[in-house]
Amino acid sequence: MKREFCERVILECEELGQKMSMDFYQTMKKAPAVVERWKPYILTAQQVWQNANNREEAVQFLLALPDLSAEEFEKVTAILRTLPYLLRGLLQDAAKGLPSPPGGRPHGLTSDQSREVCKQIGQLYGEGVDLADAKLRMAQRYGVSLSTIQRAWKKRTNTSSAPS
Repeated sequence: MKREFCERVILECEELGQKMSMDFYQTMKKAPAVVERWKPYILTAQQVWQNANNREEAVQFLLALPDLSAEEFEKVTAILRTLPYLLRGLLQDAAKGLPSPPGGRPHGLTSDQSREVCKQIGQLYGEGVDLADAKLRMAQRYGVSLSTIQRAWKKRTNTSSAPS
């Protein structure tokens, strides 16, 4: 990994800690104990997430696991029942330290992407593809909404008709 990338990742982690009103390095010192305590449950949960795309797959995966003792089963079900409340409390505490989200509509495409989208729409249109279909294809290709593509197209027509 390049040093520049390492420095950037570390800086992002430190800034995250500051936003949450905590010292990143002090938190990381405590993390191993938390992970160790929850490790058996986390690993099993990860395996379930990776192997269960629907209810039947989840059942099949769990059937293949060794039987739990009555005590272990009670622990698991207790954790599952209280997990939403634990997460809510943890997330609320963390959220209090976070800044408010920036206002306004998020930008779906960069200016370079907008130019490329308009170019590709023009090429498709030139090949005989209906304009609406060309826009829809670009929305799917770039993973954005049709309205994002339409805004880029409209902006292109507005700027191309303006005097240079």
